[in-house]
Amino acid sequence: MAAVFRAYLRTFDGKVDATSKTITADRVAADAAFSDLVNKSELDGQKFAAVLSYNNAHLAFHRFDRNPGDADYWRDKLDEIQWPGGHGGARDGAGRSAQTTDGGPLERKTVTVDKTTITTLTAYGDGEFSEGIRRAARAVSSHTEE
Repeated sequence: MAAVFRAYLRTFDGKVDATSKTITADRVAADAAFSDLVNKSELDGQKFAAVLSYNNAHLAFHRFDRNPGDADYWRDKLDEIQWPGGHGGARDGAGRSAQTTDGGPLERKTVTVDKTTITTLTAYGDGEFSEGIRRAARAVSSHTEE
């Protein structure tokens, strides 16, 4: 069976909003789709949930009727999703600090982009979306300095 990620909006009576559904084998696309759903602030306070699953097992379930710090509130902790194939989840003191390819420090930001932009920037970054963003920013910066 091929690995499948699903990201979608669901009402609390179990109905899935078909227009919101993303089905993909690409983790980066699944991450972006779930992030887009979770950041729909117009749904805050309503009885909706954003669901992220992998092979029909929930990875994250964001409830729009919850507040930061509550269970099932993912907007402020998307970087803590325990993606399959990793070596455990985020925990204090684990792993190394994120750095640019030249060793400089990084700052985590959430961006919302379409699938074409993800594909383009991932290719531009030699398979790494964030590196593609940094390279594109440097290209724009050097172009505006001329």
